[in-house]
Amino acid sequence: MKIVISGATEIGLQFAKTLTATNDVRIIESEARALKQLEKFDLQVITGNPTSLISLQSAEVENADAFIACTASDEVNVISCLAVKQISKAETFCFVNKDHYFETFAGELGEKLAIDKIIWPEMLLGEYIAKIIAVPGAIDVKVFEHEDLKQLEYKLKPGSFAIGKKLMDLKIPRGVLAVAIFRGEDVIIPRGQTILFKEDKIIFMGHERPMREIESRFNPTPDKILNVIIIGGGNVGYILAKSLEEYKHIRVKIVEKNMARCRFLTENLSEDVLVLNADGSSTSFLKEQQLDMCDCMVAVTGADERNLMVSMQAKLLNAKKIITRAHSIENSEFFDKLGIDVTVSSQFNAVLNVSKLISEDSIDVFTTIEKGKAEIVEIIVPEKFPPTMLMDLKLPDGVVIAAVRRGSHTIVPCGVDKIQEGDTLRVFLATVTSEVITDFLNDVVAKSLEPAPEA
Repeated sequence: MKIVISGATEIGLQFAKTLTATNDVRIIESEARALKQLEKFDLQVITGNPTSLISLQSAEVENADAFIACTASDEVNVISCLAVKQISKAETFCFVNKDHYFETFAGELGEKLAIDKIIWPEMLLGEYIAKIIAVPGAIDVKVFEHEDLKQLEYKLKPGSFAIGKKLMDLKIPRGVLAVAIFRGEDVIIPRGQTILFKEDKIIFMGHERPMREIESRFNPTPDKILNVIIIGGGNVGYILAKSLEEYKHIRVKIVEKNMARCRFLTENLSEDVLVLNADGSSTSFLKEQQLDMCDCMVAVTGADERNLMVSMQAKLLNAKKIITRAHSIENSEFFDKLGIDVTVSSQFNAVLNVSKLISEDSIDVFTTIEKGKAEIVEIIVPEKFPPTMLMDLKLPDGVVIAAVRRGSHTIVPCGVDKIQEGDTLRVFLATVTSEVITDFLNDVVAKSLEPAPEA
């Protein structure tokens, strides 16, 4: 695909890193320091202003499939997207940082102005964290609407029932697959004999109903009221608290030190949400909150340093699950290594969402796992592929077929299930690329069409 990116911000650089391998990417930037960072990427750089017609034409935006506006200025992003829609059929993705821009352009006015997609990273992040909190014990949750598919990730903490057991001993129900285990920096494709260790991260994928059984095993008290404390009442904290209002089994406290912001939170959140005017990074305050009785502590203040400090204190105070926001993607990786249960980045999360929307249909990134260490992609089985049982496929190492989409139905397969031409495969990739799997499937077709040897 031909993709034009406006702005070599941290989000823009992450897009460049994610998209350049398989797409024709151009980026518009004028700031000297940002231009220097682009030298490590294999892409075309247009030095200029994205609101300039000359710059847009130099990037050949009229032939682009997608235009991503992610400069630091909401105004520049909006104007450049509007300009692109006048000269191109490219799908436009406009990043905004202010809530009033999102509310204005995502509504009726936005439809009239024809911007295809308004992205407010903080809203995406708040809603994403809410999904994680709603499944006790899980450190990542993805629900694929209209697919009857769910993906859960669990980390085996000390005392977990699964530590020391073989995967087969977990008696995973039909309709669920354990697609991967992350052990330190290693990615393991699990088999029945795989032994589970402390700190392993296990990825399950399956249908909603049998996945409830997995949830119950990792959370033996499903009717328990969950106590959640949110440190930081900014946009992400507010959106998170608002998203959690729909869950009747979750009690929320939100801590904000700015009194004016506390008044806003009190006026706009349910009366069931307790708003505290306090410094959430204060050691004495955190001790008073009895974090050992807290099911989840979320640090989403405006500073990575404060979020990390709060999270490390919560860890010492034995909070059951800790979710920490890292504004910088690099800091996100650092926080993970320090043992934070879940580290989230609004920037990384937004990049993944947009990248999925603009991927080619034939090989589409379905979801990225563990911040890019592995991914699940969509691959369409080619024409004339002979119906073949999974156990007979002899897939390359580092590959698991996690689900099969056939017509309006999705199958979570076992070894005796067959794949056939036209199926859309959800393929977990740990050590190979999607092109390797596509070539593998084409080779199967070629061999099946070879004439049978003469007797």
